[in-house]
Order: sequence, then C-alpha cells, then structure tokens
Amino acid sequence: MNFSDYDVIIAGGSLSGLLSAQEIANHGNDVLVLEEHSVIGLPEKCDGLVSLNALSSLGIIPNWKIIQNKIIGARLFAPSGECIEVDSSKLDIVVLNRAKFDKQLSEQAMSSGVKIDLSNKYIDLKTNENLIIRSQNHTRSCKYFIDAMGITSLIQKRRFGIIQAAKYIIEADWFENNKVDLYFNQKLSPGFFTWVIPINENIAKVGIAGYGINPFSHLDSFLKTRKSKIISKIACPIVVSGPLDSFIEDSIIRVGDSAGQTKPSTAGGIFSGGVGGILAGQNISTNLEFNNNSLYRYEKIWKNIFQKEFNMTLRARQIFEKLENKHLDKIFNILSSSSDFLDMVNNADDFDFHSYTLLQSLGLKNIVQIIKLVSGSEFFSFFQQINYDDISIFEQNDK
Repeated sequence: MNFSDYDVIIAGGSLSGLLSAQEIANHGNDVLVLEEHSVIGLPEKCDGLVSLNALSSLGIIPNWKIIQNKIIGARLFAPSGECIEVDSSKLDIVVLNRAKFDKQLSEQAMSSGVKIDLSNKYIDLKTNENLIIRSQNHTRSCKYFIDAMGITSLIQKRRFGIIQAAKYIIEADWFENNKVDLYFNQKLSPGFFTWVIPINENIAKVGIAGYGINPFSHLDSFLKTRKSKIISKIACPIVVSGPLDSFIEDSIIRVGDSAGQTKPSTAGGIFSGGVGGILAGQNISTNLEFNNNSLYRYEKIWKNIFQKEFNMTLRARQIFEKLENKHLDKIFNILSSSSDFLDMVNNADDFDFHSYTLLQSLGLKNIVQIIKLVSGSEFFSFFQQINYDDISIFEQNDK
C-alpha cells in the first residue's frame, strides 16, 4: 500500500472501537479515533451490567470508582405479577458507570499512542490507492477503516431486529438495591421486557423496549403506579437480530453494535463486542505486519466463540416474540414450581453463555409442558440446534 496518514482510522470512541485502537497501537501502528461527541462515554446509552470475569477476559481492571453497584440476584415478573427469584451472587455481576468506564478505556488507548479526535463526526469514505476518510473537520487517508459507530451504522445494513428503547435514571424506593428486576408483559413491552438496574438503594436505571411502541410513553405508564422522581431520560435503541453475515468488506471492518455483536436475548454487548474489538485489532495488526490475508480470522474466531450461543438465543427470541401474556403466565407457573430448575439456574457459573444452562435447567418434563402451550414445531426446531459441547471463551480454533 502507498503512504497514508494513518494505518487505521476508527469511527466511534466506545468500547469496541477503543479496544481495537489500543490493540493496534500496541503493535506499533498509527491509529486515529473519530468521536462525534465532545466527551467520550456520553450520552450513556448502555446500562453497564457485566460480570467481572468478562472484564478480566477482556484484560480490563475497572477503577473501583467506576463500579456503581454489585448485583447478587434477579427478580423476574410475569404479567400476572408472579415472581421468580434468581441468585446470581456467584457470578460477580457489577453495574458500571459507562461514561467513566469508556473514559478509562480512552485514557488507556491514548497512553498506547492512539490519537482521539473529539467533536469530529465521520461523514463518508472513498476508495483510492488507500481509503480516504472524510470527517466533519478533516479528510485523511488510511489503510484500514474500522466502523465502531454502533446502531446508527448497522441500520444502513439491516433494518430488522432493531427495537426502539428508552432509559430513565430515577430516584425511588420500590426496588431492591442489589437485585435486577425484569418485567415481562407483551402488551407493555412486546417482544422484550422492562428492566430495573439499581445503582444504589434509591437510584436506578429503568428501561423499556418493544416492537411498535413509543418507549417513553410505555415507560411512563410503567412508572405511573410506582412513585418515582425522574432524573434523566435518553433514547437507546437496541439490537437483537444477531451478528451480520460478514464483518469485513475489503479494508472496512465492523465491530461491536455495528456488526450486530450484541446478545439476541438481552441486547447486552460489553463482552461480545469487546472481544470483537480485540480480535479485529489483533488481526488487522497481523495483516499490517505480514500482509498475509489474516484479516478474516477475526470474523472466524469471533463466530467460533459466540455463534452457537447467539443462534440459540436468537431462535428462543423468535419463539418468545410470538407468546401471549397467558402463555407467559403459564410458563412462569411451570418454572416456579420446579425446584430442579431453580437450583440449576442459581448454581450457574457463566453470565455470558447462559442459554445452555437455562436449557439444561428446564429439564424434559418442563420442556414438554411448555411445548404444549405454543407451537410444537417451533420448539422442536429450536431444540434440534442444541449441542452441549464445551465452549472455550478465547479458543482460537483455526481448523
């Protein structure tokens, strides 16, 4: 390749983009991150629910000031109000201040030599001898371009599987200070759920998502009977459609939400998107050094790690979206009366690969009962996908 201003230019200064940038810079390459906002981490759209094990796997030790809370359990509410309580104390789940967390990542990236341009929005690119990247303030060239712009970028590739969502920060006294609450109601949040993530005993992040709704009005409806003081509001669309078929197009690479690397079950993506950023950075660096067509190993390794889990939860989501409230109430009744199910869920040891644990926990008897409630063909198609082989989180299987 001919001379360029940078080896890599990255659009988007959030988790995936920053981890890619640091990885590439650590290999001695010149990296520029374009961030459209004036401050890294704002507006804070992610709730920051993650396990310490996931952060450790990403090589991140968060400053203690960034951890807002530790979560020891969850309460799942049926439309009828029936509650299933889950013990997650063994999973080391924490709530992060995402703005401060992303700022920490940006400082680490800059200490590795990454240049970050704030208030400089990416506009477009052209392919010449190198890539020509036009942003709000400059036009620069690079050898590789990483798209880490999130949902805004993904919409250009895929319009399905993106759900409108809203999040409030509230002050109230009706939730528990160390348990996440999930409310399932297909009339209030069709195809998804309402969530309450406590920051402390009287401050929480409350959100809602659903197909075909105004999330702000539905969240207001949810809070109407729950005395709360609203501190802030933000729109935060989520991705539940699974990963793109391809993350790479010539010298253009997608990571994080831009590649659909968020869980179809909960739309969480700190771990899976973080892994995407690191793997992209590693393989771009290898390609820059050896020019050996190693770039596509990024996508192959990521899918070896996550594809089975994502396929299973995506299929489960497709079934869930067809359920009515009466089905959800009956399923809750079946599960709440199963001591084996509750015991296995409470003893789960992996927050990021949960579908296998949940399916094993259901047991044949419960599965048969649930099949009777909804389309049997849907469920049989789903269970044909199950393979209980062990998943090695960072196994770079290149067979």
